[in-house]
Amino acid sequence: MDKRRLLFDFGESIAAPGNHLFILGDLFDFWFEWKRVIPRRHFVVLHHIRGWADKGLKLYYLAGNHDFRLGSFLREEIGFQTFEGALNFEAGGRKFHLFHGDGVMKSDAGYRFLKKVLRNRLNQKLFTALHPDWGIKLADLSSRLSREVNEDRRDYEFTPDYLEYARRKIEGEGFDFVIMAHTHLPLFRQIGKGAYLNTGNWYRDFTYGLFQGGELKLEKYQER
Repeated sequence: MDKRRLLFDFGESIAAPGNHLFILGDLFDFWFEWKRVIPRRHFVVLHHIRGWADKGLKLYYLAGNHDFRLGSFLREEIGFQTFEGALNFEAGGRKFHLFHGDGVMKSDAGYRFLKKVLRNRLNQKLFTALHPDWGIKLADLSSRLSREVNEDRRDYEFTPDYLEYARRKIEGEGFDFVIMAHTHLPLFRQIGKGAYLNTGNWYRDFTYGLFQGGELKLEKYQER
């Protein structure tokens, strides 16, 4: 199955005025915007997404742990509204908390520190001094090493901390829905009067969250 073609098919099916698409980060294995350069291997995907925006689809992008620098390109050229952290909003009389989910685990203290280092503006400016070819090679190496380190971890190991995070947001802060990604585990769980949804891994499970008619559901996209 051509996974990119399935993604394009999904986008075309929802590209219409009045619809909203929230991408919770890590659309690509690595994203960094230099002043005049973006990774060329993402051009075809971005071209299609721009087409969805031209048809009236509202686009939102929340930075994930593979998104090292969201600059003006995604906003000005593709049509995204971009967010570095969580996004809180109300729709249909419901309160939503959306977040990529990196750093939620109690054991992620080291990562939370590393995230601050990687998102530091001075460090990002230093990274832009690298030629993009070298910068992307370095990022690819880092991503591969990360996968090797974490290959023995199972998705379900993340679930308890994520459910606890969602419970705090729902019971303590009054949100109706908490939606995250990052764990790669599709999950929908009722929590009191609210619910937690993890969108899972699109390229493996083709799952996504759908809010329609006042109801939030976990869906699996099927080829038309």
